[in-house]
Amino acid sequence: MNILKAKVTKDNTLEAMFKNENGDTVTIDGKNIVHKDLTAAFTALIPHFAFLCEQRESYMIDIMPDLPDTIYENLEVTGYSVGGSDNSEGATLTGKRFLKSSKILNLNSPFTMFSNENEEYKYAFELHEVIQNCNFEVEKYLFEKKWAIVQQDLPFDGDANSDTMPFPDHVSDNPLDELVETLAGTGASLTINGKKVKQRRPRQVKENVA
Repeated sequence: MNILKAKVTKDNTLEAMFKNENGDTVTIDGKNIVHKDLTAAFTALIPHFAFLCEQRESYMIDIMPDLPDTIYENLEVTGYSVGGSDNSEGATLTGKRFLKSSKILNLNSPFTMFSNENEEYKYAFELHEVIQNCNFEVEKYLFEKKWAIVQQDLPFDGDANSDTMPFPDHVSDNPLDELVETLAGTGASLTINGKKVKQRRPRQVKENVA
């Protein structure tokens, strides 16, 4: 699977676009709150966002760890897109700066290649690693129900992991069938090659009555 775009919405849900093994372009508008690990993965993009958008925190600073902690208060990365291939593969970051006037400045970083020798960004390799971690968490959200949920809403015993929903109990040979099964009943919107897929109702298990 090749993640093309991912965005955390203002409601803290996930919108994503990817190409699957068959070359289909799939767009998801999720309705479940993202897990804290996905939030942390996006937060790790903020230092790169500061450098690539030439924010004032990056002026006169050559080493990323020397960036002030205030960047996490003043800047936020809400999404990214990946394009190109092989040596020309790279990413564009989308985010915002919170101004002293309480207004928000929306920003897009320039497209930055991960491994091209002509790329001037000195932390391109590290950017690629962070994007890969974001992709990992996006896939967990899409296919393994790794969502943040409220404890009392858990549909299973209290000794289970309260951070994530249980993994699907059904495995299909078709990843798209598996994705539709995962999203059933969540209210998420699924589009494949520009065609919206009708949601299926979640399966109900019938109980045997003695």
